[in-house]
Amino acid sequence: MSSSWYDEIDTDLNACSLETLYTPLKKNETTFPVVVGCYQLNEGTDSKNEDEEEGKPTRSGELLLHQIGSDFQFSKGDDLKRIRTDSGVLDGKWLQSGPFKANNGEGICEESYIYATANASGSLNIYRMNDEGEDVDLVHICATDGDADVDGLALSLAWDECNFATTENGTCSPRTVSSYSKGSLAIHEITQNGEWTNMKVEETQRWDAHTLFGCPSEVWTCCFASNKHYNTYQDTIISGGDDCKMKLWDLRMCSTPTSVKKGFDAGVTAVSYHPSLEHVFAVGSYDEYVRVWDMRKISDEPLNNIHVGGGVWRVKWHPHDNSRILVGAMHGGCRLVNIEGIESSIIDEEYETNAHITKKFTEHKSMAYGADWIVSKDSFEAAASCSFYDKKCFTWTSQ
Repeated sequence: MSSSWYDEIDTDLNACSLETLYTPLKKNETTFPVVVGCYQLNEGTDSKNEDEEEGKPTRSGELLLHQIGSDFQFSKGDDLKRIRTDSGVLDGKWLQSGPFKANNGEGICEESYIYATANASGSLNIYRMNDEGEDVDLVHICATDGDADVDGLALSLAWDECNFATTENGTCSPRTVSSYSKGSLAIHEITQNGEWTNMKVEETQRWDAHTLFGCPSEVWTCCFASNKHYNTYQDTIISGGDDCKMKLWDLRMCSTPTSVKKGFDAGVTAVSYHPSLEHVFAVGSYDEYVRVWDMRKISDEPLNNIHVGGGVWRVKWHPHDNSRILVGAMHGGCRLVNIEGIESSIIDEEYETNAHITKKFTEHKSMAYGADWIVSKDSFEAAASCSFYDKKCFTWTSQ
């Protein structure tokens, strides 16, 4: 059940997130972009710099853009792109549904995949991937005016894949949901007048979501209850907080949650809607369990409840195999979980599913935070993961 590895690298800063674009690069159909988001807390100093408050800690951040192919090797040397950020990166997500179209300022329409980060400054930052030639890079295009003193750190974000996928020509205003350390959730739209240089991130909604003992609670995770194939619940948000609760929200009346689940023994830290199935999503918690729910039976117990041997920080459904989940389980390392019968349960609501761990990856010596798949649909597959304090990234066997 243990899993061997293909490659290992060190990161200069603490690695928080690792995200794969499941569409290969234009120059090579077997090479996939992988972004590692990094964060480092710098203790306060006696600096008199007018831009820094004396004694106040700062947070450094960096994105590492890798190109990973069938040999599952991380980028080295000039192939590795480093993008400095305004502060520590706590989460990042590709808009997987398709390339975004915009004018390059010279009358030429360009297609680019876009990537968003949630930063410790409270801001969201949007990048586009430039892979027109041999060189591949992330180009910063816009950001919110985040204020961590007001809203807290931006802890997580997710794209509305359904809204983007159902709009012709990729010219819509994609939207994100993001969560914050001072208890709120927010919706942002990416607006543009046809040119990359004129894109903006605009907040359209924000509301208080989670509290603990009457005080704002960290909202560790959030996502839209939809995917690029189904919009059945497209105005529903799922969130999880340090208050040990999972909540569902209707964006048309988000002052009160439509559902609250309290059956967790610790904070709710990860939520992931299934990328292909209509009604299914997975939830992870510090209590070391991954739970799989059916939206049609949200008031019932979860379809599955599996102990993974570590606090759950990341849950990633396989992009092509509907029954498999990759879990970043902090001190426990990583796990691969198979949910037998998940597709049958969609057709027959009475069909019982069965979850079991198929692989464990335990090479990380500190908390495994980020994890994702590296998959060419018909030819090869691996997993990649990163850990925080030991600043490590691995690619490893997933089959």
